Amino acid sequence: MKNVLVVGAGTMGHGIAEVCALAGYNVTIVDINENILANAVARITWSLKKLEEKKKIKSADEVLQRIETSQNLEEVASKADFVIEAVIEKTEVKHEVFKTLDEKCKEECILSTNTSTIPITDIAKATKREDKVVGLHFFNPPTLIRLVEIIKGEKTSDETVNATKKFAESIGMDYVMVEKDVPGFLINRINIRVFVEAIRLLENFKPEEIDSAIRYRAGLPMGIFEVVDFTGVDTVYNVLKEVNKRGFNVEMPPILEKMVEENALGMKTGKGFYTYKSFYDRAKIPKKYAYNVNPLQILAPGINEAAWLLRNGIATKEDIDKATVKGMAYPKGILRFADSYGIGKVVDILKSRKSKTKLEEYVPDPLLEEMQKEGKLGKKSGEGFYKYNFERIDFGPVRYEKRHDYALITMRRPEKLNALNEEMWVGLNQAFKRAEDDEDVRVAILAAEGRAFCAGDDIAVMGSWKDLKDGTDFFEKIALPLVNTLAYYEKPLISLVNGNAFGGGMELNLFFDVVIASEKATFSVPEGLIGAMPPIASSFGYMLFGRKIARYLLTGEIMDAEEAKELGVVDLIVPHEMLEEVAIEFVDKISLLAPLSARAIKRSINAVRDSIKTSMDIAAREIELLIPTKDFAEGMRAFVSKRRPEWSGR
Repeated sequence: MKNVLVVGAGTMGHGIAEVCALAGYNVTIVDINENILANAVARITWSLKKLEEKKKIKSADEVLQRIETSQNLEEVASKADFVIEAVIEKTEVKHEVFKTLDEKCKEECILSTNTSTIPITDIAKATKREDKVVGLHFFNPPTLIRLVEIIKGEKTSDETVNATKKFAESIGMDYVMVEKDVPGFLINRINIRVFVEAIRLLENFKPEEIDSAIRYRAGLPMGIFEVVDFTGVDTVYNVLKEVNKRGFNVEMPPILEKMVEENALGMKTGKGFYTYKSFYDRAKIPKKYAYNVNPLQILAPGINEAAWLLRNGIATKEDIDKATVKGMAYPKGILRFADSYGIGKVVDILKSRKSKTKLEEYVPDPLLEEMQKEGKLGKKSGEGFYKYNFERIDFGPVRYEKRHDYALITMRRPEKLNALNEEMWVGLNQAFKRAEDDEDVRVAILAAEGRAFCAGDDIAVMGSWKDLKDGTDFFEKIALPLVNTLAYYEKPLISLVNGNAFGGGMELNLFFDVVIASEKATFSVPEGLIGAMPPIASSFGYMLFGRKIARYLLTGEIMDAEEAKELGVVDLIVPHEMLEEVAIEFVDKISLLAPLSARAIKRSINAVRDSIKTSMDIAAREIELLIPTKDFAEGMRAFVSKRRPEWSGR
């Protein structure tokens, strides 16, 4: 193969031609419009000159010498070894092109189409060589997105597919295989589901809110509405109409039709979902909106479609994920997203949307329901679409779950509001040590069952102390080992505060690197009310927050999540139902760091704690001295008799 014929000199055609010429092929670009051809050559020249300036190629002129243009398809078709058709998405136009190609091209020449919506089988029927017609779908711009979909028509031969694979590799393209000729192929089917869901969510959210969640939480480089505006609102509208006409079940969002009628087509008209001052202007997407929308809500229909593709043998799970990563710049494959968030949560979102909208397109794919039934929930169970390292151990009332690259450590005394008794202190220490010793674990997360995070030290335990020795032994042998473990932990720590975090429950959070609180979370250090003092909050806490914390130490006042964030105890406040998803997103971000870098950062942070170790020791001795006093005993009795319903700890 030496000669490539590209039919159509538009946006995709000229980009495909440039890619082929850069790979060393002689390229002929054909178009019936002389101006379009001239513009194509000008754009290719500009692009090649930029590559030359950046020293990515030796000579732009050398590459340009391999490119020629023509307005006469019949005249140039005979010398082609491989054809790539990239004309307008109209079936009748493509039929006319392929009929000519079939008549004029060599017998062994492969005829490929860059169509994104029209069935390969339909196009092939315009020829007498249906076995040599194949889909070769590039992504815009081909010079940057180095991936193609190779789509088999009903009669495409294995020989043609294998030759197309080799050709794709020869022009520097990775590829995914679409084994059956279905509407939308692979990427567009998933994109349609994701795009349509985002558009439907405009009933309750602004474009900026949805795009903020996608960019800053899911980690995509552009928001959904940024992509639609860049691609063209009319393009998305036409694709939806085309695939719907061919049997793809998707209901057109009314807003798209309205925008097309109003010529609000995106960047090319200056207004789409956003307004643009120039073609190169970008929408402003504030990060502050990121937690208004759950990104899984947007991705779930795409995951459902991916499950359909996999179950029906259209593509492998590896190719589905490769397509979303290399074709759409997802930070990880869409099936990996499903495994991270949890298959059960995906199914729940789909069922909720089905219940609200009555649309059949939200019915969970049988594969997802089967996985949920079999307990294949993703990382949280050790197997989903992929397999993961997983273990579950109970250290008394503390559950330890290794979920491949992170550990979830859960306090499980909900009936006692997760108050810290001896078993809880010891169990937490054992669980955190196990996570720290496991090389696979990159991040440790602390969570809690029930409506409280942790109500502090168990009053019943403290009430059982008879003398100084009892209290001293408890602090030195039971509590301090966990404090020391957390204070000098060499892996990142995330805390998920779902409800009340009082006394020791609040103080635990001071050792965590990221504290994510539910909107329902509350915080307090009420030790003074029992004639005691908070040794960590009054020493390490004062170092962190300064005199602002003194008010809460002296009064025992309850802080809501916003107050705790203002003080510095909390880093982020999120909707209650999103706590775990947000933690998972942080794990993904932290895991981008090299393990040694993360450890170095943690050691540097921990070194600061050495500077206040003396004050912490003094504070600990102070509370030990308070234990046998009359004030302590009377204060505890008064606290127990008058405490608010939510206080069962310190």
